[in-house]
Amino acid sequence: MSRLTDLHDYDTRVWALGQQRLKVVAALATAERTDKKSIEAAAWELGISRAYCYRLLRRYRENPTVTRLMPQSRGRVCGRRFLDPAVDAVVEAAIDEFYLTPERPTMAALVQEVARRCARKSLKAPTYKAVLARVRARKIRDVLKKREGVARARAVTARVAGHLVSDGPFALVQIDHTLTDVIVVAEGSRLPIGRPWLTLAIDVATRAVAGFYLSLERPSALAVALVLSHVVLPKDRYLRGRRVDVAWPMYGIPDRIHLDNAKEFHSQALSRGVQQYGIKVDHRPPAQPHWGGHIERLIGTMMGAVHLLPGSTSSNTIQRGAYDSEAAAVMTMGELETWLVHQIAGVYHHSVHRALGKAPITAWTEAVAQASRPLRTAPNADKFYLDFLPFRKRSVQRGGVSLFNVTYSDAVISTFLSRPRQKFLIRYDPRDMSQVYLRDNDGAYWPIPYSDRRLPAVTLSEINAVRRQLLDAGHKRLTQSKVFEALDRQRELIEQATLKSKGARRDLDRARRGLREAEASAAAPVERSADIEGAEDNISPITPFAVEEWS
Repeated sequence: MSRLTDLHDYDTRVWALGQQRLKVVAALATAERTDKKSIEAAAWELGISRAYCYRLLRRYRENPTVTRLMPQSRGRVCGRRFLDPAVDAVVEAAIDEFYLTPERPTMAALVQEVARRCARKSLKAPTYKAVLARVRARKIRDVLKKREGVARARAVTARVAGHLVSDGPFALVQIDHTLTDVIVVAEGSRLPIGRPWLTLAIDVATRAVAGFYLSLERPSALAVALVLSHVVLPKDRYLRGRRVDVAWPMYGIPDRIHLDNAKEFHSQALSRGVQQYGIKVDHRPPAQPHWGGHIERLIGTMMGAVHLLPGSTSSNTIQRGAYDSEAAAVMTMGELETWLVHQIAGVYHHSVHRALGKAPITAWTEAVAQASRPLRTAPNADKFYLDFLPFRKRSVQRGGVSLFNVTYSDAVISTFLSRPRQKFLIRYDPRDMSQVYLRDNDGAYWPIPYSDRRLPAVTLSEINAVRRQLLDAGHKRLTQSKVFEALDRQRELIEQATLKSKGARRDLDRARRGLREAEASAAAPVERSADIEGAEDNISPITPFAVEEWS
């Protein structure tokens, strides 16, 4: 049996086992002293031997991720059920009818009840461990609700009303979006293109800004992934790229992040990504605004500063009065982003915060010095970025791999052709679809470019717009050549309309900026062999795939 290597290859039960191991082993690793007694307690809780618990602890210290704590040896996959289905049904029925009752019978009593029911049906009774595993697979809230009542279940598992408390740097980071109160202009023409979206992250303990992301696209799972990358990875290269000489020392893997309940915060790529790095996620309960108070106050502070910029829309039309925001707008997206870096790292971090009584940079420095353990960092920066990108699973054909009616190919593809009917995980950056990333069975990513290297770099939003136009026009079978011919025509029309239409200027600026961002944040390329001869001459028609858009 081949070893599972990707985050999305594990089924729900096996992934839950890995999360449980991470929680228990992480507590061992951060304890001041790890003695025999604590190891035995952890081993009992996980249902493993003491020796295996030591091995898991060693693995965690090498690489603190969920997948590192998964079963490594060949053989049975952890989490798979091997009981006879009839016996399994007896166990589940006994749990529901006997164990989950107000009388609260013990686990030993449940095992006896299961044995009695099995004997009645001439079935072999399962072991204590098998019955215990099925009880532990139940949600703790459901177990407490049926055994001890709703009040007890709520007291143990529900959120505690009140203010959020964070006891250390990056113990809790809040993330949210806002539409900025300023109009930006297009590069080159300097004509207005609209208001950009800002995604901000704040460290609750120190009120320091952990990261941000500015975009003309509406909030999406990609925006959350990119702001998380900004939070986790060092910002030195980012600051140098914008020629900003300020200190921004806040980076690392947060213990917990607090998000709104918007759909972009529930994507599978985001969920598995945060679980892989041991990041706990809390979603803000409905009708409880105090849970987002810190990030909302930060957004208010940032927008208060933005209102002083030319092109500001203020908070509403009454405050704006006769001021013409579009006519006064002068800043491009890049200039606004650089201004935000100065405002955050140069002004906000060094201003006294009323709630703290000190500047966030001072609070951060003190908190890091007093922390009981160093901040966690990403083992591999490029892999961290890729782990949060959206993905599809595709098989590898002789002509390459097809994604969104585009064919990708490279000489390295030939090494994957010996695996018929196997589907590989293909990750892509929606801001630049000129290459995708194919993950092999060893967990390595291979950049795979267009099969036709002459094609221009495009964004996924451009591809999707053209695909919709072609399908609406009656084209039943889309080919790569049709898609890119339509893209060329669309870009020509946008170029011609930029002086007349604000929407056209925004589309053009969005595409150009997305391609530049993707190029700056892409993983380091690996050396590739020569192109496959004639790959672009053998492109067959491609049937459109169903697309999950991140918007």
